Amino acid sequence: MQKNGLTGDVTGGINEDLGNMFNINGPTLWIASLFHDPDKSPDAILKVFDAEIERVRAAPVDQATLDLAIVKMRSRLYDNIEGFFGFGRADLLASFALFNDDPGRINRLEDEFRRVTPDLLWKTAQEYLRPTNRTILLVEAKAPAKPAAAPGPEKKS
Repeated sequence: MQKNGLTGDVTGGINEDLGNMFNINGPTLWIASLFHDPDKSPDAILKVFDAEIERVRAAPVDQATLDLAIVKMRSRLYDNIEGFFGFGRADLLASFALFNDDPGRINRLEDEFRRVTPDLLWKTAQEYLRPTNRTILLVEAKAPAKPAAAPGPEKKS
C-alpha cells in the first residue's frame, strides 16, 4: 500500500476490538484498516490489498518472512503484557486461568508462536482469507460544516 502511495499505514490484528489476540480461546476476527486521502479510490486500494492477500494464499511464505512475523508477535505480546500499568499481564493470567485452568500458559506463548510453519500459515490463509469470507466497511468523512455567517451590525430602533 505504501509503495503504491495509497496510504501511509495499514494496521490490523486478531481480536483487536474485543480484547487482544492472546487472551482469546476460539473463533474471532482478523481486522485490517487504513486511512487514505480522498484522491485515492477505495477500489484501487482494495485491488492492491487483494493482490497481497492472494500472494499469501497462493504459496507458503518463506521461513525468513515467518521469522520476522514471530519477532513482531513477540513484541506485541510484551507490549500487551506491560501495557496499562501491568493490566495486560493480569488480563492474560486471568484469561488463561478461566478458560484453560492454566495461568502458566503465559510462559509458553512464545513456544506456541514457534509451532507455526509456512505450510500451516498457507493452509490457514487458503481457508480463511477467501474474498467470500470478509466484510468491507468504508467509512467516509463527513463534509465539513459551513461556518455560520458572521453577525451583521446591530440595528438600533
